[in-house]
Amino acid sequence: MTLVHFPQGTLLTAALLLAAATGSALLSRRVIGLHVMDYPGSRSAHAAPVPKGGGLAILIVFVTGVPLLQRVFHHHPDAADITLLAATVWLGLFCWRDDMRPMPPLWKLGAQGAAAVLVAWGGMVAAGHGVNAPGLAWRTLWLVMVCNTLNFMDGLNGLASGCTLIAALATAGICLAAQGSVQVWGTALMLATAIAGFLPFNFPRARLFMGDVGSQCCGLVLGALGLYMAQLPQLAHGGWLMPLMLCGLLADVVLTLLRRAWLRRSLMQAHREHIYQMAHRAGMQDTHITWHAWAGTLCGSLAAMAVGLHGASPVVALVVPGSMQLAWMAGVSLLVRRKSGLRW
Repeated sequence: MTLVHFPQGTLLTAALLLAAATGSALLSRRVIGLHVMDYPGSRSAHAAPVPKGGGLAILIVFVTGVPLLQRVFHHHPDAADITLLAATVWLGLFCWRDDMRPMPPLWKLGAQGAAAVLVAWGGMVAAGHGVNAPGLAWRTLWLVMVCNTLNFMDGLNGLASGCTLIAALATAGICLAAQGSVQVWGTALMLATAIAGFLPFNFPRARLFMGDVGSQCCGLVLGALGLYMAQLPQLAHGGWLMPLMLCGLLADVVLTLLRRAWLRRSLMQAHREHIYQMAHRAGMQDTHITWHAWAGTLCGSLAAMAVGLHGASPVVALVVPGSMQLAWMAGVSLLVRRKSGLRW
């Protein structure tokens, strides 16, 4: 990974990012015209059909923009770059097929696993440390977890896409401040740019949903960025940074799954028991729920900056976003108890 200074190629970079955001917006409008509709069901937060598949715009801009941005800074793609782009395309195409005609959960898990193994393998090869089974296994598990986290949390306007935007910008900022490689900050910045072009179509009023093609691909890329930061010697406690940024989303998913396991409910069955979903069912406005999720991601990102750039203790840095999440859970629990006929 070659170190770079951002002022080099600043104008060309700005032009490329502007073109990428514009392209994402234009492609999002085009996807709306495809009329692939998400019809409301028992688990939906929306009452009228809304076009889905906006993740296609994000995917196209990302996989074309990343190599162009790396070329500006004379970065030659290595195994990590190639496998990430290939796995993102594979997972995106699979999820687009699933968006149009839903497939069994195990098939989806298999597609995520295949993409995660490819990304994990490529990252290990590029790092030059050799590929070993334990390292490959935990990296794959992390990537699958983040894919599913973004997918599970993509149920309200702007929630998952906005949190992805904040985490990607924070990653780019941290790695630029640490003079990291364009491989890391460039990938994060292009993901943020692609999301920025899509977000106005998704929040505050949803004219377009990301769909699985968006949420799962965003999860895969954020997971890969977390692995990249863990390998940067300039960052303290690099392996903690992405979990800190996504701590609010991860806490919602992990606590919900643990609760369902405790109650002996199927973990593979679709449900509406996530904390953010219960808040919505209890009557909280969806924009307020989304703002809370964004605030939690921003708080986690600030904690990650304190850890990565200033060497703060990860456990101490987790206190503020962790307390914020506990207060959120307590507030939602109180709302649910006060809502007549609603049980968690």
